[in-house]
Amino acid sequence: MTPRLVSCVLLVAAIACDKGGGAAGNGPRDAVLAAWKKGGQSPSALTAASVPAVGKDCQSGTVGAIDVLLCVYPTAADAKAAEDAGLTWVGDTTGAAQASGTVLIAISDRRKSDPSGRTINQLMKLAPK
Repeated sequence: MTPRLVSCVLLVAAIACDKGGGAAGNGPRDAVLAAWKKGGQSPSALTAASVPAVGKDCQSGTVGAIDVLLCVYPTAADAKAAEDAGLTWVGDTTGAAQASGTVLIAISDRRKSDPSGRTINQLMKLAPK
């Protein structure tokens, strides 16, 4: 191998092994967004959300007119344990809260755009397991 080829291979390997700690990616949260997009949904850009009762690493946005909250936890068990807190965030509206790996997904139809819950159901089914 030539030195140039070796350098290219090492560069590609370094990029592939990057943990993505920068602002460009959020790991498991990005996987949820990608699954929703692949399923034909159009999530908005997420912004930091201060909801200490639910979690410390949370971001919120919308999918159509439905509010979504995605919180990342250290373990899948922690995300699962936070489901009740996610339902508290949903409140009395049509919605759901479910762990997807280390991400808690909370969805609330505060604008009453999905009273039957079909879109909410689809979003939960599209989320990675």
